Amino acid sequence: MFSHLLENALPLRSLRFAARLNRATALLCITIGTFLLAGCGGGGGGGGGSSGSTAAAVGIQPSAQFQGLLVNTAPGGGALASDWSATTCTDNRQKNWVRSWLNENYLFYRDAPLTSIDPDTYTNTVDNLFLDYTVRGVPLKDRFSFVLPQAEADAVFQSGTATSVGFTVRRDTDNGGIIRIAYVDPNGPAAAAGFARGMVLATVDGVATSFSIPPALSDQLFNSAAGTSSVVGVQDTPGGPVRTLTVASANFGTSPLIVDRVLPDATTGYLAYNSFATPVGEVQLADAFKRFAAAGVTDLVVDLRYNGGGFIDIAAQLGYMVAGQVQSSGKVFESFVFNDKRSTENIDIEFVSAITGFFGNSARAGEPLSALNLRRVSVLTSGSTCSASEAFISALRGIDIDVVLVGGTTCGKPYGFTQADNCTLAYFGLEFEGRNNKGVVTPVTGIPATCAATDDLDHALGDPAERMLATALSYQLAGRCPAPTLVAASDTLSLLAGSAQTTASINARAQNPNALNADMEFMTRPLETVKLYRRAK
Repeated sequence: MFSHLLENALPLRSLRFAARLNRATALLCITIGTFLLAGCGGGGGGGGGSSGSTAAAVGIQPSAQFQGLLVNTAPGGGALASDWSATTCTDNRQKNWVRSWLNENYLFYRDAPLTSIDPDTYTNTVDNLFLDYTVRGVPLKDRFSFVLPQAEADAVFQSGTATSVGFTVRRDTDNGGIIRIAYVDPNGPAAAAGFARGMVLATVDGVATSFSIPPALSDQLFNSAAGTSSVVGVQDTPGGPVRTLTVASANFGTSPLIVDRVLPDATTGYLAYNSFATPVGEVQLADAFKRFAAAGVTDLVVDLRYNGGGFIDIAAQLGYMVAGQVQSSGKVFESFVFNDKRSTENIDIEFVSAITGFFGNSARAGEPLSALNLRRVSVLTSGSTCSASEAFISALRGIDIDVVLVGGTTCGKPYGFTQADNCTLAYFGLEFEGRNNKGVVTPVTGIPATCAATDDLDHALGDPAERMLATALSYQLAGRCPAPTLVAASDTLSLLAGSAQTTASINARAQNPNALNADMEFMTRPLETVKLYRRAK
């Protein structure tokens, strides 16, 4: 059975689950044997703040005293109730384990209400207790700890699978905040059904969804059993006629590499990479850089605007393929710093120069990676660029690579955690802070863009005319940011004027302290923004 250590951003489940978690977000870093997952948000660090309960450890027994007994020790064991000894997984034991585990491992254990909330008298569920100790108990520092069924976490990090319709949506701020499809996973059912980037999500089963998706319909699309069918009304362009497409949710292997191509100038490579959390992404990136190297690419645009993070190893591989051996040798990709009880566990993660053999990739383990040896790279970012994606940016800057950010400020996730499994649930509580080779920590306010640009949902990813990519290409040529392209105010106002629901939705998001970034509102799975580090046994 695996134990996971990760850095967090948004957990990986449905909007309903995210709402139940007060929209806590999370990122992961996974290892084999021990999985390190790096996480997001919060404030402070170094093992707890100065104003918390200094008596947090008093009277709290070791977590081993309450740990559930796993009776199914086969790979993947732990997801089912029958995998655990029922007598060791009583409600009371699970609640005591949560408190004890946090007392030992939580980065902010000194601030958490571990002594003021008694697990023996707590009447709500065990997952709510975990949240009351973490994101609700330390709200100024922790916005991202979360808990979810172990089966969901294992599906993502070990097999790279998802169960949904297979598209991701975002608000289009150019068009009054309407909801449009940002990208379609090429392996999912939506791709086969004809969905495409830029379509407006007009209706689902006859219910208007252009500005707001009711929770039940969100679950139907993104968190329902395989085979659940929806009739989706789409507009190919804003304001166009509505036509319907039928799609059923399915379980499928996701593809994190959406686009990779050499642009028409024949010297610039572009890749849109949407998750470091999917094991197959390791070999997809390796093959893409082989193609870039063979084509003689001398400039690179890495599109991470939708990338919430994933395995640190894969992020460290991408860093190596950009920088090369000479610039990265002997340098730290990211250092993990744990709480003061665990300082002996602090670890430096290096740049990775070979395929490491993630789940399913063992046949290519040890294969050297191609590198472009660049001194400059452009990265497309948004508020959905989290955790392992931020670590990639910070790591390259830590070895003096010129990283030009185009788009928006990243989400700000310097912290991480492990996946701790107990009695069919997987717990992700912040455990460490990440620092680059220069000791710099990603600010919790996010990394600001060099050149501001908004997502252009009217153009395909990789189209040189797409606004964010065009801005990056302009900067590469001129060495300065181009003048911003503004949407006519009348266009936005006409859309807003016609929908009080739009205004209400925008205001609600602005007033929600748990909404880290407006464009992350439609993260449909809690672990979509994760930083995962895999450490060999």
